[in-house]
Amino acid sequence: MNPLNSLVTAFRRYRSLKAMPLRLEFVVTDWCNLNCRGCTHYSPLAPKEFEPLDVLERNMSALSRACGNQIESAYLIGGETLLYPDLAEAMRLQRRYFRDARLYIFTNGLALPRMSEEFWTACRDTDTVVALTRYPIKFDYDAAEALCVSRGVRCEVFGDRSDDGSFFRFALDPHGRQNARMSHFKCYNRGCVSVTGDRVYPCSISACVGHLNRAHGTSFEHRGGDFIAVADVRSADDIRRLRDRPVPFCRYCICPPATVPYGPSKRERAEWVED
Repeated sequence: MNPLNSLVTAFRRYRSLKAMPLRLEFVVTDWCNLNCRGCTHYSPLAPKEFEPLDVLERNMSALSRACGNQIESAYLIGGETLLYPDLAEAMRLQRRYFRDARLYIFTNGLALPRMSEEFWTACRDTDTVVALTRYPIKFDYDAAEALCVSRGVRCEVFGDRSDDGSFFRFALDPHGRQNARMSHFKCYNRGCVSVTGDRVYPCSISACVGHLNRAHGTSFEHRGGDFIAVADVRSADDIRRLRDRPVPFCRYCICPPATVPYGPSKRERAEWVED
């Protein structure tokens, strides 16, 4: 892309994101049944672990009290969200604490044909949308969408990664030499506020980078201002400030990301790190 066109595109996206309604993404697991090269949740490197349900409820309750009805949408995400063993209860908790928000489940859809009746009932009872991301794999996504319709559950295609040019490599600079303001300005992940453990992060890369550190001995560190403790969030403005301003971690991000072909991960450092 022409550098000038790239900057114009980044500016238009930045301006639109400044006015973006708040959305929260509750990470229930980083484990996944796909193995995508360069995954921004580092799922190929993540262990089979799940957010404890009591932690999930504590975070939802605290953020609901702090932000009131200013959360426009809330997501349960992974990894692969459908692998979360307490998913039906998690959906009900999300509706309890975010009564007026639009609710979603992020999923690659592979497990949909095997989901229990309890899952489908919870989707209907909570009016939760199944947000599908299509991948270039041998799976009938049209049938998955039709299944949702047949069960009375709303389904939307959140993203289509099946086309050339639709998959990105979000590389990190291990030396932290990037211009944090420019990285934030060009960032494709702005708006994806991630809640995991007891913290709120401005993006999934920052939230989940611990998997990369453990697997490859990297030292991408968090400094003051990179996140907010859930207990310290006093209003929706606290989250907006975290989302809309560069944080120290932005110095690692090489933005905008490069377009790469979709493929399986080899779990190699070079998938995520630009030495």
